Amino acid sequence: MIDAQRPRRIVSGPRLYWTVGIAAASIVLLLWVASGWDSWRDRRLALADNQREMSSLASALAEQSARSLQEVELILRRTSVWERDSRNRQATPEERAAFLRREIDGLPQIRDVTIADENGARVAASSSSSIAASPNISSREYFQSLRKATGNAVVVSEPLESLTDGKPTFAVAIRLQDAQGRFVGVARALVEEDYFRDFYRRIDLGQGAAIRLLRNHGSPIVEFAATPQHERALFAIRPVPGFPLQVIVLRDESVALADWRTTSINALVRTGSISLFVMLLAFALIGQMRRLEDVNEQLRLSERRWRAVFENAPIGVIVLSADGQYVATNPAFQRMVGYTSNELEKINAFDITHHEDRAAQRRHIAQLFADASGSTRFEKRYVHRDGHIVWADLSMARVSAVERPAQQGVLQREDMLVGTVEDTTLRREIERERMQLEERRRQSQKLEALGTFAGGIAHDFNNILGAILGYGERAYESLDAGSAEHRYVGQVINAGNRARTLIERILTFSRSGMAARVPVQVLPVVKETIELLEARLPANIELQVSLGASDTYIAGDETHLHQVVMNLCSNAILAMEEGGTLSVTLEDIQVTSTTVLANGVMQPGDYVRLVVDDSGVGIQPHVLERIFNPFFTTRRTGDGTGLGLSLVDGIVGDYGGAIDVHTVVGEGTRFEIFLPATDAPPPITQGVAERLPHGSGQVVLIVDDEKMLVSLAEDVLADLGYEPVGFHSSVAALQAFEADPNRFDVVVTDQTMPDMTGLELTERIRATRPQLPVILCSGYSHPVLEAQATEAGAAMLLRKPLRSNALALALHRVLNHPAK
Repeated sequence: MIDAQRPRRIVSGPRLYWTVGIAAASIVLLLWVASGWDSWRDRRLALADNQREMSSLASALAEQSARSLQEVELILRRTSVWERDSRNRQATPEERAAFLRREIDGLPQIRDVTIADENGARVAASSSSSIAASPNISSREYFQSLRKATGNAVVVSEPLESLTDGKPTFAVAIRLQDAQGRFVGVARALVEEDYFRDFYRRIDLGQGAAIRLLRNHGSPIVEFAATPQHERALFAIRPVPGFPLQVIVLRDESVALADWRTTSINALVRTGSISLFVMLLAFALIGQMRRLEDVNEQLRLSERRWRAVFENAPIGVIVLSADGQYVATNPAFQRMVGYTSNELEKINAFDITHHEDRAAQRRHIAQLFADASGSTRFEKRYVHRDGHIVWADLSMARVSAVERPAQQGVLQREDMLVGTVEDTTLRREIERERMQLEERRRQSQKLEALGTFAGGIAHDFNNILGAILGYGERAYESLDAGSAEHRYVGQVINAGNRARTLIERILTFSRSGMAARVPVQVLPVVKETIELLEARLPANIELQVSLGASDTYIAGDETHLHQVVMNLCSNAILAMEEGGTLSVTLEDIQVTSTTVLANGVMQPGDYVRLVVDDSGVGIQPHVLERIFNPFFTTRRTGDGTGLGLSLVDGIVGDYGGAIDVHTVVGEGTRFEIFLPATDAPPPITQGVAERLPHGSGQVVLIVDDEKMLVSLAEDVLADLGYEPVGFHSSVAALQAFEADPNRFDVVVTDQTMPDMTGLELTERIRATRPQLPVILCSGYSHPVLEAQATEAGAAMLLRKPLRSNALALALHRVLNHPAK
């Protein structure tokens, strides 16, 4: 064993004491200088941070104020357009008031909208008070400013007191003019001052801060102060875009520097404490010099204790020379590698190291000798004496200037390496198995969470799409076919349909069972998909098709099968940027025994096999294990969603099929899709009438928690010849039905609604009138819901977003062919 180096006795004296004292005093002085400098710098940074914070807040408040006022201006512009229409000028005061109330519905910042003529007399107002009793506003400053202005002028008034109820407010007004540009009146909106004050109050400014909304010449409109302001304050001013207003945010300098003062006090206390500690340390150091002799004796005792630990440690301990020779090894390491102590001292450490790890171990050893105070830890493989591989976790450190016996008994001093070796072979096997299980569990949780999320958003997203597509169709039909507006609205409808397709793809990917299973003939769907693919096939790619299975059906959905073929072929084309051959094969096969494939297991039975083979670049091994992960893609950012193969995996797995992948880097990839065949008879298709069927005045009860969809359905049904009665509350709809059950001829209700679902409403209605047809609508349709709808007595289940033709056909069917 290596003996501990005998320490020398350090001689102390007055000169050494003075040296230690001067060094301690210098350190204390440097500490105080550094503390003062840091305090001055922190004060500047605190002021700068507060100024940046207020500037950002002022910008955000200005943008928010602009958005709120832009909504007000938009209402006024629409009111001006409405007012210029000669037909609307003949409207009664009640009709005008109703129009204005609809315009400001849902905008809490507007308390009232008024239209005044060129003399200041109010001709229309959204409030319920009489127009004749409303005061004249011609004396208001904003009225006079707009009278003198030209064009579409916008004016923001000074703070006002309402002439009707005396509450504080301010006005946003626009100039009304006729076709010749002459002043004909004012459209004015009274903006709630409390709306902005409440908004500013919700912002946590802290003490000593204030927010003000000013006109450009400086007069305040809205002011909110957390505490009274002091003389010295930081401030930031930002203009409100599009309006003659400014937002100013102020904060007392004393408040801004509160944290700095606390930090400075703490720094002073800390510096004083450290200074005291340094002085005490200097005195302790002098005393420590006198105790070094006692420490040397303790080191010798420690060496003997280390020897006992070395011999009895449960993990391997080794000592290596600079050239890799074993100087010492403990029994645990000897058992680990199967060699005795004498045998290890005669061989080099690299002799029993796995050949793939030797270069890495040399780098680690070289690093340790380059860094005198460093240590390292790494994994390596030992080759046991019997030939099996032993994985080990090795921690090594460098020990400098150790005495070691040399030839003729002479001691020589050299650096050594001391390491601990832990056998991790069993742990690695357990960890590898655990990681595989964990990866499968995470993948399952990811798919489950995505499915839950997709199902949850389907209802709200389809409601939004329903309003977009419904009103878009109505606008599209009402416009001239050759106009630019007709083309623009058509693009909106196309975008809405793409969004509808996207949500269906996500729901399909999440295996949420969006479509009912019906027998689908595979061959026509594959042919149609290939024909679509040929239209955009690059010229440098040759397509080879061999399609059999002409009479084979699967239980599924045509759209799903189309997506499987299209996604696989699209990926194959992208893998052949330099050109190549794309082969698509379809055939029947019979599986006689359980077969495990790359992704899935096939049970015995009849299957249809779809093979997509390309001669592209192939798939790298590290990519192959992740190709079915959601959102994983090797394309450039923005070129792919990462859902293509995940969608294929979800559909195939949901259908009870399996996927096999064969790839060779640089030569190509082959995907084999196996889908179980079905003996169920094919569905009977019915023709669709060219013209939508119309009603003859039947009363339709419309129930949906989205007001826009109720309004849209009422318009559509009125155009189709029905008499719609809409409710956006299922409870209110039930009350109306119970008040007069025989009034209604058919019910169309949403499924997901607060208070009472569509299924519950159907059961309550059918309990009173069992023969009344009910059409249930849902954006999250699945076989379970279909069964529940049938059990509740619903005549049909429609997918949202509803299209006009689907609703018309459904009503025609339930009214003219009622269920028995």
